[in-house]
Amino acid sequence: MHKKLNPRSMKQENKKMVLRYLIESGPHSRVEIAKKTGLAQSAIWRIVEELMNEDLIEEKGVATGRRRRATTYGPTRSFITSVIYNVEVLETLVAVGFLDGAWRIVERFPTPKDFEEFKQRVFTSYENILKSHTLNEKISKVVFSLPGIVNTEKKTLIHAPNIGWRDIDFQKEFEELDLEMLVENDSNLSLLAEEFFSQDVKSSSVSFFLYFGEGIGGAISVNGSIVRGKNFAAGEIGHVVLDISSNKEVEDFLSISKLVAEVEKKVNLQGEFLDEKFRHIKRLWFSGEERVRKIMEDYLRCVAVVLKNVIYFLNPGVIVLGGVVNDLWETFGSFIKKEIEKIADKEISDVLIRDTIFKEVAPSLVGGNVLVIEEFLKNVG
Repeated sequence: MHKKLNPRSMKQENKKMVLRYLIESGPHSRVEIAKKTGLAQSAIWRIVEELMNEDLIEEKGVATGRRRRATTYGPTRSFITSVIYNVEVLETLVAVGFLDGAWRIVERFPTPKDFEEFKQRVFTSYENILKSHTLNEKISKVVFSLPGIVNTEKKTLIHAPNIGWRDIDFQKEFEELDLEMLVENDSNLSLLAEEFFSQDVKSSSVSFFLYFGEGIGGAISVNGSIVRGKNFAAGEIGHVVLDISSNKEVEDFLSISKLVAEVEKKVNLQGEFLDEKFRHIKRLWFSGEERVRKIMEDYLRCVAVVLKNVIYFLNPGVIVLGGVVNDLWETFGSFIKKEIEKIADKEISDVLIRDTIFKEVAPSLVGGNVLVIEEFLKNVG
């Protein structure tokens, strides 16, 4: 027996495919969209008109071909899809996201240890955003990216040990906000962003994101879905014990803030934030500063050990490194790779390891907007 195809469902799926293509790939002409999606040009014509009438796409310009000029279309910028609070231990970035996957940081403030103070900062920034940005009530959402274990279903932060927050019901605490809210772990959002924009992660059956920040996080994707686990703690590699004798965890060895603290025992570092101090560490490394070089080599050997464990345990196609620091592999990859080759079989260690594609911002912030876009695409009709 063969199921009859539902024409309405087919139209919805085709519409979703076209919109996703434009979000992920940027502006294209109707002819280019037809070639890429395999749909008839008549269907593309109808879908483009529908998407324009719904204010989801707009004319972006004109592409000049060999024969004629063709209008290009891309996702609209007429409203914001997301208000993102990217919470790190030391700093919170506030950003707005758009349907084309772009984002813009609008504010940053030190993350208060006192949650009530944090809550008030959120309300104030949210009110300011509403004064200067247009929302779409059917699409726009508020997203909290958090450095801890998050129950995404109940929208609850279970525990963020580096901030000292525990058992916080974000749905209840921020019910005064007039938009639907999403709450997610920062590592999971980082991998979600990579999966949305990167072909290698998209095509890999298993991928892993190693998040470097004040603490250490991890995220796992299998066949295009983030693995959260029974208690939402899947991928939390930072709390894996690396040294039994001292009960030290991965976070004790790989935390960027702890690396900075160790270096600052020897030399003064320039900068206020972790990423700025890490850039100074790199400059000292390349200048041949022996005290920094020794600390960094010990640190990078620990990175190699952790990556070896991930490779053997998950056997992923891609491992992405990023977070507060987004150029670790570019800077130190040759050293790390040599260390991995010393301790791992060549046959199993041939895994693609790279930095995140998001260089100028925490990838979790990008992932916050992607989360909203994905939620919307599920319901495109």
